Amino acid sequence: MEKFRFNPPTKLDENSGVIGLDTYLKSLEKHYFADVSLRSYHKNTGAIEMTIDMKCNLNLLELLSFHNKARWGNNGTDISPLKRSFDVLIQKNTLQIDIEELTIFLNDTCIIIKKIYNQSISEQLNTILSEVANHYVYFSKGLTEKPYEIFIPVFEDSLTENGLDGKILSPQEKAPKNYFEFWGVYLESEEDALIYNLDRTTYISADLELCMID
Repeated sequence: MEKFRFNPPTKLDENSGVIGLDTYLKSLEKHYFADVSLRSYHKNTGAIEMTIDMKCNLNLLELLSFHNKARWGNNGTDISPLKRSFDVLIQKNTLQIDIEELTIFLNDTCIIIKKIYNQSISEQLNTILSEVANHYVYFSKGLTEKPYEIFIPVFEDSLTENGLDGKILSPQEKAPKNYFEFWGVYLESEEDALIYNLDRTTYISADLELCMID
């Protein structure tokens, strides 16, 4: 647990103009059985980008099992509670609001999800968790190692060209197209993060510049 990056929560200031944030966070707590807090936020050209933390008293395999059985993060519809509650928050506000980063802190690992396009986290969370479950046997090296941090996604411009088979990428190609190309995974046996290629279901030879994920 000491490796997880816990940060104290913050509050949107009185001049932020955001309406209904506390109700939104409490809704997430209800559906995800978690302590949910706003870690930080910043304003960018009139928009507010939020970083949200969920702290769940579950292990990763427990969470994945409960999610697959619709016993965690479920509101009886195909739309995740994160998305449904976020849509309500947007309707209450005239400011543009989005989630820049969502971190799910568990008893044995944490999952860090970064925004790749507007509302990408709220729209894709269910699919991301399903893919974590689908790939767990591969990035855990046949269930022999437990990851203690998973970064989703890893941006391609943070990989050395060895990890991309020497391909030279244009700036447009470097931008992540989806969440299901490369992830960064920390294992207890490795000092540095490994790059997991979802298409190949294996780790690839590449260096991860963590500053690209911050």
